[in-house]
Amino acid sequence: MPSKPNRGPSAAAENRAALVAAARDVFGEHGVDAPLSRVAREAGVGQGSLYRHFPTRVALAYAVLDENTRQVEDLARQPGSTLREVTDLITHQIEGNATLISRTTHEGDPELRPLEVRIGAALAPKVAEARAAGQVAAEVTVDDILLAVGLLAALAARVPVADRHTRVEAAWELLMRGLAPRA
Repeated sequence: MPSKPNRGPSAAAENRAALVAAARDVFGEHGVDAPLSRVAREAGVGQGSLYRHFPTRVALAYAVLDENTRQVEDLARQPGSTLREVTDLITHQIEGNATLISRTTHEGDPELRPLEVRIGAALAPKVAEARAAGQVAAEVTVDDILLAVGLLAALAARVPVADRHTRVEAAWELLMRGLAPRA
């Protein structure tokens, strides 16, 4: 099989994006301990390129989480997007990255905190809109939603992949009933 020509630094951003996308898929399917050579192969780059961008497995994992956060921010900025749509995206990300989240992060992690702050900032206007529309109780805060997301992540990490979607959706419905306005 002929090798691809090396495009040098001009391909750096494209290679990085391909590595993050491949890591999301590989880690989601095979767990965070999957061989990094598999990530590089799926991204269509050499291992040298992988290690230039991400010197450690944890650095690659945080890049996936950073990209997930960017997707949440982008959706939250879209006019007309709802709190439920944003939390559905977060839920989908949790389902695909449960082992990644549980194995690479811990409460109080200084690298995780900026991502939490960004997600909180993205959620804030959506929580306010949901309160104003009577979709969640007036006392529901962004921290409450972040706590719910954390609970879902903990659940997802402990549920077999085949059952993950059903269990996470059921838990989310239960949490939303608890966050709903009282009649």
